[in-house]
Formats: sequence, structure tokens, C-alpha cells
Amino acid sequence: MAPFRHLFPSLLLAVLAGACHARGSRGEALLFSLEDPRGDDHGDGELRYPLRQDFEPGSLDLVSLAAHAESGGTRFEATFARPIVKPQRGRTIDAAGTTMTDMARFGFYTFNLDIYVDTDRVEGSGRTDTLPGRNLTLASGSAWEKVILLSPRPYESRDLLRTLWARDAREEAGRQGAVSESTVRTLDAQVERQLEERVFFPTRIRVFGNTVSFFVPDSFLGGLARSSWGYAVAVTGATLDRRVDLPSAFGSVTAPSEQSVSALGIGPGVSRERLGGGRLGDPNQSPIVDLMVPEGIRQEEVLGPKGPAWPAVTPASSVLPQAPDAGAPGGQGDTPGP
Repeated sequence: MAPFRHLFPSLLLAVLAGACHARGSRGEALLFSLEDPRGDDHGDGELRYPLRQDFEPGSLDLVSLAAHAESGGTRFEATFARPIVKPQRGRTIDAAGTTMTDMARFGFYTFNLDIYVDTDRVEGSGRTDTLPGRNLTLASGSAWEKVILLSPRPYESRDLLRTLWARDAREEAGRQGAVSESTVRTLDAQVERQLEERVFFPTRIRVFGNTVSFFVPDSFLGGLARSSWGYAVAVTGATLDRRVDLPSAFGSVTAPSEQSVSALGIGPGVSRERLGGGRLGDPNQSPIVDLMVPEGIRQEEVLGPKGPAWPAVTPASSVLPQAPDAGAPGGQGDTPGP
């Protein structure tokens, strides 16, 4: 990153297009489009990609997110700076002969995309935590009612999130005293309702070039995605398994696999299997690679050790001028529990 890059504020260009006038790539009405600066896929400014050929600078660099009206729901299109890496057919990844395409059946495997949606825009209404392993908190004025998690393994990610939320619910109940079996069943049912109502894992997915498109039904969002809502968007590296991340030679790894929903952890130094450039003595550092932030907020600050809370972007009120060599949009969040 150029030494003068930090002098420029993070920039998010949000373009609102009227549904009756603009058309998407397949002819559907364009609801809105958000653009994010290139070259900001470095988290707090120090984050480094894993030392693997399938992780290259730019591969997790989100440059735009568009929403299109489609029959029965909204089709989102996320575009990255580089072509999306597809799983290699026939490549085995374990001794049992499991292939990469067995593990990543939806055409991608290196990233997750989180979209936290503030549908009511009411201060303090909703949740400010983020999915397990993200380690960020949203601003109170951007608390979310819905979250969309685009993951290479949506079914497994859902199961893992249920497990983590159920664990948190039981631990919280246990602080009040002994927990009966009937209480555990009630808590588990509440977690399942929260998952059903609040979290969506797309499975209608198409990857083409630098872009991945995915469908979110009206039944989840309550209608088409609106330009008046707030959107907090973040990219993390993806892990396809739940192996425990080993500590680096210089410190521990944050967001280990068993405490995270499909996100790679980050640690000091460099590694093939996790993100590098982590801060020493900061076990709660966020492993987010790229995120969107409004004008006047810097991604690097939000992801820094004492950053501001992460505000969502509202497309209808965020038509911003382009700045040269702009920094990255940012995001913030915490780990959701039930």
C-alpha cells in the first residue's frame, strides 16, 4: 500500500437507480448499487493474505454490490477486483478422497460475504453484534434486523451458527443457575426461530468471472431490498473445515475455526492457512479483509484496535463524489448470539 494512502478518507460511492428506469445485467430493475474502492483488501491496513496461490491480493477485494428486482425476491451481485477462484475438479483435500468440489458445491470457496440489513433505521432497534468470528460491533443507529451470509458451504454454516448460538444461550442461562432439559429444549427452539427469521444463507448462486450473484426471497426480507435501508457489508476469508487453527510463532490466532462461522482467523506473522499481519496481544482482532463504510469513516480505523462503531451505508442518501486513491469502506460488528 502506498505510504500516502492513509491521507485519503475511505470512500463509498452509492448510486441509487430508479426501478422504472435502470435495468440490471439480465434486464431486471436495478434497485441500487454500492461501489467500494479497489485496493483496500487489507483489513486494518496490516492484514496479509494466506501464503497460497488461490489467495492473491485483489481476490477478496469487493468493488461493488448491486441489488436487482427478480420474480419472488432480490438478486444481489457482488463483484471483486479479480476473477473469483473456483474449486478445482478432481482435487482431493483429505485422506478420505473428498474433493474440493464436494466441499464447495456452489462454485467458490475462498470468501464469505456478510450483509447486515437495518430495515427500520431506528436508533437502538435491532442487533449490533456480528456473526461469530467477525469481532466487530455495528453502530447503534445501524443495528440489523436481517443478515445475509453468502458462504461456500451454506448448510454447514447454518448448522455451525445454530450450535454456537445454542451454546451461548445455554451458558447465559447457566449463569442464573441449573438448567433443566426442558429449558434447554426451549432455548434450542428459540435459537432455531432466530435463525429462521433473522439469518439467510443463499443457495441460488451463480459465479461468473469477477462476480457472484445470489438470490434472497421476499419471504425473508419482507419484500424487495430497499435503497432506504442500511447495509453493512463485509468480506472474510473462508475456511471449508473446522480444524483448530494453530498459533503462529509470535502469538495466538484470533477467531479460531471452532468459534467462527466459516471465517479464517488472523494472527501475527504469515501463514498458508490463515490471515497474517495480526496485532500482538489482541485476541479479539477482526479478521475482516474488506468492508464498506460511509464517507468520513475509514475502514482502517474501524478495524483498528480502538476504532469507531461500524455504521451501515444507506444507498438512497449516499450518492458521494469519487476521490482519487480512496481508502476502503469499512464495517464493524460483533458476534451474534441467539
